[in-house]
Amino acid sequence: MRKITEQIKTAFENGESLKVGNTRTDGLSVFLHGNEIIRRDISGLVFATLAGYNTRTTMERVNGIAGMNFHQVGFVACIDGEPVCEDDWFVKTHDGTATSLPPTPKAITI
Repeated sequence: MRKITEQIKTAFENGESLKVGNTRTDGLSVFLHGNEIIRRDISGLVFATLAGYNTRTTMERVNGIAGMNFHQVGFVACIDGEPVCEDDWFVKTHDGTATSLPPTPKAITI
């Protein structure tokens, strides 16, 4: 794990703000180049995304901080060997597998 990832992970887990290089956290989310890649909800669940950037740096930050298993196979983003959409959000379930969340609705009508 890179030193930046370790520092950001510690701050994120402690709910503290920190900016190191191109990565920052406000204690609730982690941002890489201004794009939110990790988020913790009020129940403590941690969600992660590649934010559309299937890069080594994005995968290293998400895997190191959120404990996901993103990797590439033939330039395609994967989790545990299965191709995934690099824009989707994922949550690690109680059995340790990563599950994709449904897309956010574009509009909510009441």
